[in-house]
Amino acid sequence: MVNSESKGFCMSQLIRSRAKAIAWTLMLVYFASYVTRINFAGMMVKICSDMNMEKTALAIVVTGLTVTYGVGQIISGFMGDKIRAEYMIMGGLMIAGLANIAMTFCQSVVLMTVVWCINGFAQAMLWPPIVRLMSTHLTDVEYGYAAVRVSWGSSFATVLLYLVCPLLLYVMNWRAVMLCCAVLGLGVMVLWRVLYPKLLVDPIAVSKGNEEGKAEKAAAIPLPRFVYLPVVLIMLGILMQGVLRDGVTNWMPFYMQETFGIPEENAIISTVVLAIFSVVSFSFFDLLHRRVFKNEVFCSAVIFLASAICSVVLYFANAANAPAVVPMLFMAIIVACMHGINLMLITIVPKRFIKSGKVSTYSGILNAFTYVGAALSTYGFAALADAFGWGVTILTWVIVSLVGLLLCLVATPLWRRFRSEYCDR
Repeated sequence: MVNSESKGFCMSQLIRSRAKAIAWTLMLVYFASYVTRINFAGMMVKICSDMNMEKTALAIVVTGLTVTYGVGQIISGFMGDKIRAEYMIMGGLMIAGLANIAMTFCQSVVLMTVVWCINGFAQAMLWPPIVRLMSTHLTDVEYGYAAVRVSWGSSFATVLLYLVCPLLLYVMNWRAVMLCCAVLGLGVMVLWRVLYPKLLVDPIAVSKGNEEGKAEKAAAIPLPRFVYLPVVLIMLGILMQGVLRDGVTNWMPFYMQETFGIPEENAIISTVVLAIFSVVSFSFFDLLHRRVFKNEVFCSAVIFLASAICSVVLYFANAANAPAVVPMLFMAIIVACMHGINLMLITIVPKRFIKSGKVSTYSGILNAFTYVGAALSTYGFAALADAFGWGVTILTWVIVSLVGLLLCLVATPLWRRFRSEYCDR
């Protein structure tokens, strides 16, 4: 009998050194993407104070990015199956860096919104090509390894921003911080241009060996018609995930400041706990999927249930005026759950379409719905909190979690059929 330690060793042996290099390089790309995308939202508390504006006014800027990012995901998804993914990644990083530089000169909300909308579309040029590259250059085991590491990029970026930005804001204004982020993004673009010709060679199949990979490349296999219903349900589930992930992340600093009187800079720092939980959650939920709930849609339903329970506890903790550490902990768990669902539905689900030759297309379409949800929550939760208070806002998180749970439960048997009749043959 092979013990668990031997299994872990064998699995590590299946991952080539080049695959590890690809995974960590793509993680760095995604890290730069997040740094140049969420920096404005991460500093909104300070920007509101400096520009003497209400949070609902600046929420329009972030909403603009999420809308163009979502629409751009669909466009970039189609483009990613037609043109070289390497070029799309390089172009996206370059435009995002330039948009961050342009933001340092903006003096009005209107101009900020225009520039940040351009940034949103540039950011959309990154995720579908990343998924396509992982699908075509990595085996199944390597794909899982890379998916977790690439996902870490978003959490590492969040930790960096929420830890370093408050410190930088003591010695420089928010515009200078934006410029620092731009330099980082453009630096990663240059590094990507140097590394990708050396790493991205000899594409292989993701599913069942090189022969299938060659067949997939030569002639795509049409998708069964029944798959479109579970795909629609998954899209709506992703929308619920986007509402909670970005809604809780973006407004936690305001909640901590308004509820507990935490200073602006410290309120931003408190959000870093969300990212720390997320780093751990990617590995935990990947293990949960591989060892327990192997249907990624049903695994998402289980995670939505956990989010609903945490939201209920958070609601009563808020009503009981619990110490700040309690709501902070449960907000962190809720966001971690949403990152787990993101891993299931946006990173793992698209690779099931490799036989159709449309991995990038479906990756873009599915990811777009995250940012439809994010756009709704970015402005909606701000308005809801202003009008009815944080208690009602937290109650909506319970409802959103339960809706996501129901959608995934309905989609589960249909997705199981799709995998058995199409993906796993």
